[in-house]
This record gives sequence, C-alpha cells and structure tokens, in this order.
Amino acid sequence: MAAARRKTTRERAALTPERIRERALRLIDDDGLEGFSTRKLGAALGCEAMAIYWYYPSKDALLDAVVEELISRLPIEPAEEGDWIGALRNLAHAYRRLAHQHPKAFPLLATRRFATEGTYRFLEGIFSLAREAGLDDRSTARFFRLVSSYIAGAALDELAGPRDPEMAKSLAGARTAFPRVEAVFSWLAPEHDDETFSFGLELLLDALQKAPRKAGPTKKKKGS
Repeated sequence: MAAARRKTTRERAALTPERIRERALRLIDDDGLEGFSTRKLGAALGCEAMAIYWYYPSKDALLDAVVEELISRLPIEPAEEGDWIGALRNLAHAYRRLAHQHPKAFPLLATRRFATEGTYRFLEGIFSLAREAGLDDRSTARFFRLVSSYIAGAALDELAGPRDPEMAKSLAGARTAFPRVEAVFSWLAPEHDDETFSFGLELLLDALQKAPRKAGPTKKKKGS
C-alpha cells in the first residue's frame, strides 16, 4: 500500500498539465480521436491513467485542454497597427495551416465549443480587435460565426482529400455523362485549394470591412 502511494506521488511529480495536453495532442495526431484513450496516454507518459485525472478530472476536460493547446499556436496580432482586417486574414490562414499540420486533431478544434480560460482569452483578443475597429457586439457575433464557419468548413473539406484512387477513377468516368459537373470538378481539385480558400475569405473580409460602425476606432488616451 505504501509502495503504491509512493509510485502515485512520483507519477504526479513527473507530470504537468502542459506535458499531459501536449502528449495527448501527439497521440491524437498519430492515432486519431477514435484511437485516443487516457489508458494509452498514461502508457505514453509512463504513468497510470488515474494519475492524469489528478490534473484533468475527465476525458472531456482533457480534450478541452487539447483544443486550448492548438489555439495557443494561433496569432491574433494586427499585421500593422490598426489593421484589424489584416489580423483576421493572418489568423484565418494560420487556422487553415493548423488544420493541415494536425489533420487528425483538427476535427476536435472545429467541432468542440471553447470552454477554457485560454480559449476565452483567444476570443477576447479577437473581439477586442473588432471593438477597437468600431464594430458593435451584434455584428461581431455574426461575422465571427460566419468567418469561423467558413474557415473550419473549408479546412475540413480539404482534409477529406481525394477518394481511393480506384474509386476516384470510377467516379471520374461516371462524370463524363454530366459535362457541367465534369467542368466544375476540375476546379475543385486540391491544386486549386489555396486560390479557392483565399477567394472566399476575401469576400467575407471585404463585407466585414464595409460593415457599418457605431463609432470610429477606439483610441487610447495619452497617459492611460
């Protein structure tokens, strides 16, 4: 009994919340969400699965932490002072790159509601940029939902990738009976993803740039 307690103490001493969530992300990158478990994570960390619950009380809390780990890698700083549209553009492209860097973990980020202090801090940064640009809260909410849905949807669509080569060949043959489908599908090939993503993003950012403002950009007073 005493030996078991000493082992648990040593395991806890070797763990940190950061180490656990980083290792969890690596496992999800390797095995996907379906193959992820706290038992496998414990084995990768060299501890019992129960030791993980000392830091994260449930698997849900751990997955929230993985989302926070991914979000921590995204920038929200303006490209230039006052250029909040540029900041959103940089963020959108970084979000898409993150999807391709972590294709097996990205569905977690795209489908899970933010629920941690770190993710709320991220949202606070985005919404503060909008407020400083004079956008009211209602418009901010609308455009946030619109732009974030576009980016996540586009990234998930890209990650789906092409079908099995034999199946793709069979479908390509079937499409020859539908000339408009065949013509448009040629522009939906992966080599056009960058251009297509930027096209849609710029339409949304242009609409956001033209959105009515209640007031001009907020400026800090000198000495404040």
